[in-house]
Amino acid sequence: MSLHPLGALSPAPRHLPLLLRACHPEPAVAVTVLVTALAVMAGRGLAGSVAVAAAVLTGQLSVGWCNDAVDAHRDTACGRRDKPVATGGLWRCAFRCRC
Repeated sequence: MSLHPLGALSPAPRHLPLLLRACHPEPAVAVTVLVTALAVMAGRGLAGSVAVAAAVLTGQLSVGWCNDAVDAHRDTACGRRDKPVATGGLWRCAFRCRC
């Protein structure tokens, strides 16, 4: 018996590759590395630099996911097959963005 409201524990493991692709991983990692390097050069300690990295990465992931959700109609109309939300691999409502 599942306690999940939809009757399944979580589709996350099978959707993880799609979520990673939808977050625009290259720019997210690049911005996170750059800002973390700046934090280290500014003299932040280990804990401070880790906190900066976590905050920046979280922000970058949310921006990437919301961008895909907002652009889903246009990406679908243009036939973009590289966008998980536009292809139906991920649902726009899963992002909780009001588009």
